[in-house]
Amino acid sequence: MRAVLRVDPPLVRDVLEHALRDAGIDVVGSAPDSIALLLAIKEKRAEVVFLMGSDPEHPAKEPGICSHLLNEFPQLKIVMVSTDGYDITDVGVRTLHCDDLTADSIRASLQTLLAD
Repeated sequence: MRAVLRVDPPLVRDVLEHALRDAGIDVVGSAPDSIALLLAIKEKRAEVVFLMGSDPEHPAKEPGICSHLLNEFPQLKIVMVSTDGYDITDVGVRTLHCDDLTADSIRASLQTLLAD
């Protein structure tokens, strides 16, 4: 599975990237903004995008880019990541809670969440 990250701050992005790689996810790029994200998804043929919620009151709230991404790339999986309890949310579908950031925990949650 090829993934692109749009997560800030950089330390959180680095930790998530390391955990995803340990979980067997191929992180093919990261993007600092929405335009770079669109280009990275197209160029890298990403299958999943990891976004961090930008609303401090609701960190797992769907950012506005999600609708555009799903219109542009209908097969794309969008996963919202929150450092508050490590919620992993498949936008518009369901939410799973990760108890920890070990590779095994992330791998199990993502396999369940992203299964077709």
